[in-house]
Amino acid sequence: MNPVIPITAVLVIVAGIVIWVVVTIEKKRTAAWEGISQRLGAGFTPRGSTVFSTFPFQLFNSGSSRKMKNHLQWESEGVTVHLADYQYTTHSYSGRDRTSKTYRQTICMLTKEGLDLPRTFLRRQMALIDWVGNKFGSQDINFEEDHEFSKAFVLQGDEVRTPQIVGPELRQHLLQNRKAFKTIEMNGNTLMMNFGKRRQPEEYADLVALAMPVYYMVGHKGSAW
Repeated sequence: MNPVIPITAVLVIVAGIVIWVVVTIEKKRTAAWEGISQRLGAGFTPRGSTVFSTFPFQLFNSGSSRKMKNHLQWESEGVTVHLADYQYTTHSYSGRDRTSKTYRQTICMLTKEGLDLPRTFLRRQMALIDWVGNKFGSQDINFEEDHEFSKAFVLQGDEVRTPQIVGPELRQHLLQNRKAFKTIEMNGNTLMMNFGKRRQPEEYADLVALAMPVYYMVGHKGSAW
């Protein structure tokens, strides 16, 4: 018997098991999110949501094969809340080799009509990369009175309005929760918090509770509520 045949058969079986496990996990995750949507009375789109394409955020312009799944949408205290899984893929080339990486994260977007937030992007500092970037003039809005915050985060955006809405109370909140999120983006009437990885459905209340204070703090300075 050709020894290649049994090895190939084993590889096919293993691949099939892996696919089955992944599909099963994803189905359970979607079912859990759907259960939460029913509890909240939220709209639920398990796959194929395109709502992200209407928001002008950096995250939604990154990579390719962009997908939003398990999208919940509901109203809370006059604010439209979007909670969803979002993913995209990047490709890199080294000689003849091509590698790809898919980034998966849970995001929360909060929208209120009449709000006018300046274009803003915030992320945690990456010491070496940002040190090099500063040498080449990359933008980073700093606060002379708050060195701890300026050292912890890179803040980019409108050089006049962005510092005005990122006040002392908000800076303290972000410092205290710096490990709980990856980036925050604002533009117009929407704020988005990217949690940097996929979070468990049962954490939904904690995720919204982390994003909502940020929204209210910038909202009171962004426009009249």
